[in-house]
Amino acid sequence: MPKLRYLTKTRYKLGLDCPTKLFYTGKPEYPDQCDEDAFLAALAEGGFQVGELARQYYKGGITIDTLDYDEALAMTKDLMKRDKVIMYEPAFRYDNLFIRIDILVKDGNNLRLIEVKSKSYDSNEDNSFLKKNGEISSGWEPYLHDVAFQKYVLQKACPGYTVHSYLMMADKNAPCPTDGLNQKFRITKDSTNRKGVVVSSTLNDEDLGRRILIEVPVDDYVYIIHQGTYDAGGSEVSFAGLIDYLSTHYEKDKKIQPEIKARCGGCEFRCSADQEASGLKCGFKECWKEVLKWTDSDFDEPSVLELWRSRKKDAYISSGKIKLKDLEQHDVDPVPGSTMGLSASERQWLQVEKVKNKEASVYLDKVGMKAEMDTWTYPLHHIDFETSMVAIPFNKGRKPYEGIIFQFSHHVIKEDGTIEHAGQYLNAVPGVFPNYATVRDLKKQLEKDDGTIFRYATHENTYLVFVHNQLLDDPNPPADRDELCEFIRSITTSKQWHGKRSMVDLCELVRKLSMGMKK
Repeated sequence: MPKLRYLTKTRYKLGLDCPTKLFYTGKPEYPDQCDEDAFLAALAEGGFQVGELARQYYKGGITIDTLDYDEALAMTKDLMKRDKVIMYEPAFRYDNLFIRIDILVKDGNNLRLIEVKSKSYDSNEDNSFLKKNGEISSGWEPYLHDVAFQKYVLQKACPGYTVHSYLMMADKNAPCPTDGLNQKFRITKDSTNRKGVVVSSTLNDEDLGRRILIEVPVDDYVYIIHQGTYDAGGSEVSFAGLIDYLSTHYEKDKKIQPEIKARCGGCEFRCSADQEASGLKCGFKECWKEVLKWTDSDFDEPSVLELWRSRKKDAYISSGKIKLKDLEQHDVDPVPGSTMGLSASERQWLQVEKVKNKEASVYLDKVGMKAEMDTWTYPLHHIDFETSMVAIPFNKGRKPYEGIIFQFSHHVIKEDGTIEHAGQYLNAVPGVFPNYATVRDLKKQLEKDDGTIFRYATHENTYLVFVHNQLLDDPNPPADRDELCEFIRSITTSKQWHGKRSMVDLCELVRKLSMGMKK
């Protein structure tokens, strides 16, 4: 008997993003690039820690850790017979829908569905889930749809029960009650490479006394989603209709007709040339071949998906202009910017022109670059930070997702062109909040002269502003707080200031003054 193909919450969210992906997901012949994404893997590890901390706030629960669907359903069914019970990862099924709930609290006929996310939440901001027009904010849609799907299945699977739904997230305004809390939740792997969390035996009531996770009721927002209308293959359907549309196609392993859009640029079902040569399939190419009747050679030409920072990609695709060479100047409408160098639209049109002219040369605004370089003072200082931003803080008093700088490197270019490794700093002492000492050492290295300082993109600037605010908010600041704050203001830019020695953003110079093309 073939195994039933359930629409889970993960597959529901995938189908919500692009219904065609339901055909590709889980099939080894279609490689999923998200499976190899190191950044997503790191985020997942933080999610495991937050999930385990949430369970500590609901102690005494029973974990249903089997991966077998039928076993999990049977265990859950047995526990649901109790009048009061807390369950971790209970399983519920309704027809061809299947969910596992992070935390479920049963009290008689009342059920509390708690979805735990490592996302941050500002407890001081009212109604952040909605836009001004009352619609769900796009930034919150994936999280609220996750809960909406679970609540729908739970209500169908458990008629007669009252279900209330919650998101539990890291509260950006909640100070950590103790030192070393993060280290008490260690990520582990079993023999099958399945990740989990081991909680330290030293975790105590003080660690949990002041919660850094906040439980936010979301029934009102889930109701908006449940009452909404959605597109299902060109037809307008209800929320229930959307779920039926997605689950039926997934159950029957029937591909939903692809729709070419700008979102295709982020498709995870892509293949490298080597993967295709080994016999693997590219879901992205299959969709485009099916809709556009493209051949393999068409993919060798740049498409509008590659147009830098363009918000018009869907409009181009709708008008039938799929390849960059199909665009005309009026499509891009290049307009000069108010500052030196290329504006975004000028850069886009330059990109199109080079494709049209089959020109692979590098563009460099030599005049603009020379004018910029004439403002620099030698020696030139290049700094690079190593940072962290975690949901569960390492130190008492620190809040979720506060920026931490634990290392920097410092290189210098002298006027004669020589380069030297001028210094570095690493704070590797467990349990020590490193930010103030890191900035103190950076100040010592940079205040020897007035040379121009460089960063690449906004990273270093952002984290130094974080530290500036930490210094001002600290109830027990270091004795040199004012000096450190003054130094930070002198080399950074924010809404409140522009430092006289503010770091030059090399990334911005690259964008405005140069452009390379793929050969």
